[in-house]
Amino acid sequence: MNVKMLLLGACSALALHASNGFNSEASHFIGGAAIAGGTTAIVDSYYPEYRDNRGMIGFGVSSVYIIIEQSFEYAENGKASAQLLDAAAHIAGAALGSFITDKYILLPIIKDSEKDGKTVGLAIQHNF
Repeated sequence: MNVKMLLLGACSALALHASNGFNSEASHFIGGAAIAGGTTAIVDSYYPEYRDNRGMIGFGVSSVYIIIEQSFEYAENGKASAQLLDAAAHIAGAALGSFITDKYILLPIIKDSEKDGKTVGLAIQHNF
């Protein structure tokens, strides 16, 4: 598992230039989902006081990351429309990744809301 995390970190640290084709945008979408899902899981494991907002934290970290990264790309290469398309694909993936990780992959938490009352989620697990 540590080798996979090291490889994932090394690959995400590299600045790769890509086209605006389907494969490029799909990779940004998947990358956004992976970063947001991973951040959501880390918040759940190591910061239990923030579990109520773990999905939003994962989404926010991934979105801020891509905005900063694409700002550097724009400063180096220009092409604002290409950078905005990459950021939009990444942010869409981040939204999906953090939602799925928060609601379906991690064990749900019991939420107590004054408006909605108590809610309890269902844990679904699948081994690959």
